[in-house]
Amino acid sequence: MQVERVQHWVMSALLLTVATIFAGGMSILAGVADGAGAKPGLLVIAAVVGLAAMTGVRLINGRSPVTPWLALGLLPAAVGFWFHYVR
Repeated sequence: MQVERVQHWVMSALLLTVATIFAGGMSILAGVADGAGAKPGLLVIAAVVGLAAMTGVRLINGRSPVTPWLALGLLPAAVGFWFHYVR
């Protein structure tokens, strides 16, 4: 395997790990936020971070950022929405 390919995998894994932890934290924080509009605002931030992470991974690997895989970036916000509004 080429060194550049391994570097792309490592950068992608780091980006997804950091962004998922941040987006997950925003979703959890939405559950304890008391301010008016804080809950949906934090879930929107989680969604934007997730989408940016998936776009970044696609760009790091030299692929088109427009793909159905972008929907996976909405997962932390969707889980937070389900826990705080639906359940």
